[in-house]
Amino acid sequence: MAVKFCLPDIGEGVTEAEIIRWLVKEGERIEENQPVLEVQTDKAVVELPAPAGGKIMNLKWTEGQVVPVGEVLYEMEEDETAPSPVAPQKNKKKRVLATPSTRRLAREHGVDINEIKGTGEHGRVTKEDVLRHVNQNKESPAPGIFLPKAEVVEEDLSPTRRVIGDRLLYSVTRKPHATHFDELSVDGLVRWYEQQKQASAGDPSVPKLTYMAVLAKLVAVTLKHHPRFNAHYDEETQRIRQFSSISLGMAVDAPGGLVVPVIQQAEQKSIDQLAEEIGRLTRLAREGKLSPGQMKGSTFTISNAGALGGEWATPIIQPPEVAILALHRIAEKPVVEHHQLTVGWRMNVSLSFDHRVLDGADAIRFTQTLGEYTRDPGKLLREMV
Repeated sequence: MAVKFCLPDIGEGVTEAEIIRWLVKEGERIEENQPVLEVQTDKAVVELPAPAGGKIMNLKWTEGQVVPVGEVLYEMEEDETAPSPVAPQKNKKKRVLATPSTRRLAREHGVDINEIKGTGEHGRVTKEDVLRHVNQNKESPAPGIFLPKAEVVEEDLSPTRRVIGDRLLYSVTRKPHATHFDELSVDGLVRWYEQQKQASAGDPSVPKLTYMAVLAKLVAVTLKHHPRFNAHYDEETQRIRQFSSISLGMAVDAPGGLVVPVIQQAEQKSIDQLAEEIGRLTRLAREGKLSPGQMKGSTFTISNAGALGGEWATPIIQPPEVAILALHRIAEKPVVEHHQLTVGWRMNVSLSFDHRVLDGADAIRFTQTLGEYTRDPGKLLREMV
């Protein structure tokens, strides 16, 4: 039976997508969930899998064409529920087990993934296997030959990096960025965090607590006090849209490039719920398994730079949002309190904002409110109704 597969709605406000690469050919027999093509929107590059096993009959579009949502991408002759016996095909290759991101990495290096020996579970090919194969097959000079010039390696930007680059270029050229830097006291946060870790140690029913989960909650509460930061700016109508619910984008440094999974209704979730969701979304991001729906709808973005080090940054706003907050590492520093030199826990933050919508004074008040919570997380209890 012939089945038509249409371009689905793959993101908030997305009405079309560009065909980046077909991963199959007409006449090819494919399996259920096998990637068929890559498409690029203004948000991400996405692999679209086959809804069922069958034979590809008709590819309707060519690479580089822009397809409206709802248009037919390809037709497929779906496998029957109980197919009749067929003669075995000689030299038919068994499909290699690998994640979409691993397959993409192999294609970017011009490597046939079928030639790579997988070391993962059940023979799955991993990203490490791909890189090992690439390094082993690099040409080396014959013995005794001296090469005076250093090797120069050129490569095209991956589709993901091109999307990231386009969006960031749009943001810095269209939005008047300003960045406010502040150093927050986190003495109370560190004490509370250590107490909670000790209290839940050895209890498998309690999600693993992270500073990121706690800070996500504190940022969500801060946004309730400063709602103009939880907003979108419409470039065409020049109108500001403030949101009553907070959808936190969490910038993740994934192997294929920056991705931003979204935690919906963050203000309604407990710290434990946030810890579980942040952990799950981060794993999916680094495995290249995030769905389009998990990356749409953010109203404010957090970039957690603490794990990588560094003191300050000038993060670029994710359009159409109006602000982004970079959180830096928590560290002990010499501080002066009550005219005495002592040691305290401090955290730097970098808050970039759209100067058409917000002013420096707004940014200062935002980080001061956040600092009140990091200095004394118990302030949350006093505010609970």
